[in-house]
Amino acid sequence: MLTEREGGDVGLLDAVAIEVGLVVGGALFSLTGVATGIAGTGVFVSFALAFGVVVLGLVPTAMLGAAFPTTGGNYRYPREFVSPFVAFLAAWGLGVSMFGGGLPLYALTFGGYVESLVAVDPVLVGLVVLTAFFLLNLAGIRTAARAQVLLFVALVAALGVFVVVGAPAVDAANLTPPFSTGATGLVAGAAILYFVCLGANFVVDIGGDVREATVTLPQSLAISVPLVLCLYVATAVVAVGSVGVDALANEELTVPAEAFLSPGLRTFFVVGGALFAITTSINAVYIIVPKYLDALAADGLVPAVLAETNERFGTAHWGLTLVYLLSVAALVSPLPVADLGTLLGFGGIFLIVPVMLAAVRAVRRRPDAFERVPSFVGRRATTVLAVSAVACNALLFVVLATQSPVVCAAWVGLVVVGAGYYLARTRFGRREREAEPLVEGSA
Repeated sequence: MLTEREGGDVGLLDAVAIEVGLVVGGALFSLTGVATGIAGTGVFVSFALAFGVVVLGLVPTAMLGAAFPTTGGNYRYPREFVSPFVAFLAAWGLGVSMFGGGLPLYALTFGGYVESLVAVDPVLVGLVVLTAFFLLNLAGIRTAARAQVLLFVALVAALGVFVVVGAPAVDAANLTPPFSTGATGLVAGAAILYFVCLGANFVVDIGGDVREATVTLPQSLAISVPLVLCLYVATAVVAVGSVGVDALANEELTVPAEAFLSPGLRTFFVVGGALFAITTSINAVYIIVPKYLDALAADGLVPAVLAETNERFGTAHWGLTLVYLLSVAALVSPLPVADLGTLLGFGGIFLIVPVMLAAVRAVRRRPDAFERVPSFVGRRATTVLAVSAVACNALLFVVLATQSPVVCAAWVGLVVVGAGYYLARTRFGRREREAEPLVEGSA
């Protein structure tokens, strides 16, 4: 039986840093321009819409994480309260999106921002940063979490400089007409930006490593979510307002930065903002992935060797190595940045639905577990928010699939492969042990 751990290595500041690192990361710096090309002058509204949908799902996710602290929660909760098959497909779909889209997107964007400072090969630089954080995470979650805090402080400072210095450069004419691409463009932009805002949900995957998770998880989200929302909207308004939609569409944030930042501040923005944001995302992914591998290996769905830990550092060295190799393979592929970002979005949207269904069923089946969670949100409100999140995520998925049917078809095809793997693994390959229950009496 999995029980709450009170002596984990991750405290409140660490949790906030991990959440902000997952949210304010490579996707913000690489996809803001892509979303601007779709949503036009309403891109900051698209940010707000995306964040609104995320918050609908974030509250039930936080309630689950506080009531049942565990590792790999985004897999374990659906497995326990919905269906093992659905839980596996969600984890598999996220893996396809993260290893095929997220990590290579972050690494390539990192290289692109470095190239704005010095003449380098973006792919080679991306390979270096993937390797560096792979090695860092081999040293354990405590080391990785401390690095995350340092990167987080510099990141917030750099975005603050971008917003404060850039505000006087905003021209109201660049923000008119207010919604240049209409409602469809706003929703499509929100779908592209969804994963940019989604990252905080993944803190439940390290719930077993968080000290006093019942209290710490809700507190950390109450700090990180408003902070990130303010940074996002302000950044989008300054970026579009300073240079206009045409100049920013499908470009990086270095374009507006060059318009109003001095060379010194521009370097600080690129290094402390773009580069540190991207590295916090890469670092956070490496922190979280072993939690999924551990849960999947415990259920006999992946080879046990992938969850095997190093005796010195307690890290899943073989699992991390596999993730590293898959992301490197995707990095050197010819997929454009926009497709990488879209691929990332499908997995994030799909993952949330089973978690929301798990929240609804957990509230009904284990109401006692939620009594000890300090929250202003009642069980009924949790259910309403979860159902609303399912509807909104379904809408975003359809809109994103309409915008990028080829990428969607490829993602769905790989998920079907995962379904076949699951059936073969469970039907023809007997598991060595039964899945460990999340909570006693919940099955």
